[in-house]
Amino acid sequence: MKASPRRLPLVLALALFAFPPSAFAHRLDEYLQATLVDIAPADVRLRINLTPGVAVAEPVIALIDTNHDGVISTGEAAAYAELLRRDLTIRLDGRDVEPHLAASDFPPPAELRTGSGIVRLEFSVTPGLFSAGPHRLTLENRHLPAVSAYLFNAGRPNSASVRVTRQNRNENQSLGEIEFTVVPRPNGTRAAATAGSLAALLLAVFARLWRTRMNARLPA
Repeated sequence: MKASPRRLPLVLALALFAFPPSAFAHRLDEYLQATLVDIAPADVRLRINLTPGVAVAEPVIALIDTNHDGVISTGEAAAYAELLRRDLTIRLDGRDVEPHLAASDFPPPAELRTGSGIVRLEFSVTPGLFSAGPHRLTLENRHLPAVSAYLFNAGRPNSASVRVTRQNRNENQSLGEIEFTVVPRPNGTRAAATAGSLAALLLAVFARLWRTRMNARLPA
């Protein structure tokens, strides 16, 4: 019996709304690669969750645990993250950009064999502050296409200055595009900064006048 959506944890419920339900079918014989793209004013984060189904878990584990000792070492985890990174093509405003591994989490092989273990990788692209105006990011994932199912979605920006305006995906979501706009800082911020500078200047002037007045009162 399927659990009622009302009883699902909030994060899972949000994920179900973010991705079409049909994308979660046939999990036993597929390697699910779900990518969430978070865009900030000076940074882009790719959060990729990799879930091998039971039927494909062994070949995936063999790619990660290369010495087949049943333990995923730090070096093996880094090597697999690099393998995936090389299968990603990221373009920002039409120019290729290189992602860098920011974080990773690998469950034990025994957990991956159950079909519920999730490898979590986070890549960062730091182009510097985005200029005000429209921008476009595209991501192509070519990692293990013969056995994989892909998901692609933009996260809700935490910054009010970034607005996602459009998303496009190909049929299997191995290729996705996000159009977003960066709005300039409001004039009120600059006004506040100017007011603060003026206040500091006035305070310095009053302090100097006060010292001059006090010195004038001292006996010669």
